[in-house]
Amino acid sequence: MFIIRLLKYPIQWWGADYAQVEIILKTKLSMDFRRSPSIFHASGSTDKTFNFQLIIMLFLGIFISFGITTIDNLLLNLTICFSIIMVMLCSSIITEFSTVLFDHRDNQILLSRPISSRTLLLSRLLHIQVYIGLMAIALSAIPSAVIAYKYGISPFLAFWVAVGLCAWISLLITSFFYMALSRVVSGERFKDMMSYLQIFLAIVLFGGYQLMPRLMEGANLKDSIMSIHWYTFLIPPTWLAGFVDVFSSTEVNFAIIGLAVLAILVSIAGGVFIVRYLSNSFSNALSDSAAEISESERPVNVNTTRYSPLKYLCVSEIEQMGWRLAMAITKRDRKFKQAVYPSFGIMIVMAVLMIKPDFSSFANTMEKLSEGKNFLFFFFICFFGTTAITQLPYTDTPEGAWIYKALPISNHGHILTGAIKAMLFKFFVPVLIILLTITLWIWGVSKLPGLFVGSALIILINQYSIIFMKMSLPFTQARDMQQKGTNMARMFLLMMLMGIAVFMVYLSLLMNVYVVAALCVLLVLMVINANSQIRKRSYIFS
Repeated sequence: MFIIRLLKYPIQWWGADYAQVEIILKTKLSMDFRRSPSIFHASGSTDKTFNFQLIIMLFLGIFISFGITTIDNLLLNLTICFSIIMVMLCSSIITEFSTVLFDHRDNQILLSRPISSRTLLLSRLLHIQVYIGLMAIALSAIPSAVIAYKYGISPFLAFWVAVGLCAWISLLITSFFYMALSRVVSGERFKDMMSYLQIFLAIVLFGGYQLMPRLMEGANLKDSIMSIHWYTFLIPPTWLAGFVDVFSSTEVNFAIIGLAVLAILVSIAGGVFIVRYLSNSFSNALSDSAAEISESERPVNVNTTRYSPLKYLCVSEIEQMGWRLAMAITKRDRKFKQAVYPSFGIMIVMAVLMIKPDFSSFANTMEKLSEGKNFLFFFFICFFGTTAITQLPYTDTPEGAWIYKALPISNHGHILTGAIKAMLFKFFVPVLIILLTITLWIWGVSKLPGLFVGSALIILINQYSIIFMKMSLPFTQARDMQQKGTNMARMFLLMMLMGIAVFMVYLSLLMNVYVVAALCVLLVLMVINANSQIRKRSYIFS
């Protein structure tokens, strides 16, 4: 709050009421450390959770500082350093703090008071900036010590000013994107687009962390010098690197000075533009986010069952109800999508890492793919198609499970088997069809028996893990319960059984076709038996 008071006059110049900003910000920070807010997903007290997050980022700073010790050119050094910091801060804002920016729980208190849109938006931005600033400090602590040792005290002090600007520019970039998006779309559509953006970012980050070190292998960066071109002035991390470089260079370089001026100018002008000109759309987005579209108002086609797979894959009406329930909730549950959909992007990245394609020659890639061992890698990817099953028990509204007790149903296991079949049909079958097409294209029909055996084994492994781990009914557990260890134990069990499944697929490729056919019939009977065991289980309601 002392730092915020130093910004009293800039806040007033931006058109916000400083007294109201200070009261709102102080109240929100006090509330954050009295309860576990939405920005921290781990269970436990807020201060311990956030402190642990900062410790992790402090250790990540060690890896960031490796580049500073190995690369001689300061501008290239700091461009890489600020790029990593900015990506991590932007990803944190998108994945963790977007709910804070558009939190509508205090609308009835704030929107009905004489509080301007500029004041409301700036207080939210500063609220997020407190946490983003602490994260930036944790990431930059060790690199700053390396800079002080290698380049001196002036670049060290300039680096910390640049870290503050980096946190603010990262917040402005993501906020500008959100504000601009809220002017184009509204309500539910805006929330959906935010969710898909978070999913896309998770995939890009995973792919970047896996692929970039491999692409940079062998590159001689130690003696590299970063040249400044016209497009360099469009890259924010380069502005910050230029700002620090001004204080380390003894000669005047107008290009470096231009980068430093951009860092300061964009920080000020960007804040003025967002607070003054986009604050009205922020208030509209807040109002729209509180309004939910009722699913009951949407027309329902009552004749869909006639031609749907429900009629052929479900053994009872209760199982059909479990299928419909899982399909309906997973279609609109954003947190379910954020937990499941990234696995399909990770699946693609893993396939690229396993295959190691030759991007310069498609023929060489296809020749390499035709090797028999690559088929087992493709089979391993099938496991990602069952990720949705692990998320079935979890929801943000576990109190809604009262409906299971209210309905005159004695065999609740049918609901779970229906939901499991729905998730396999929605996520696993499309992956299987894609792999079937690739298998026929590259290897022909010779690998089809292994694919059929492997698919049945994957379904069977998931079913028996559900039985042994005593999975709860769909959407009855709070999402915080995921961190109680059950999912971790299930994951270890699945990893152990994956190796057995891959070995069984390998053996099936060596067996006689009649033996493989008999094995497939046996596996189908075991899948049917596992379904029967899940249906007969008794389920306890808290």
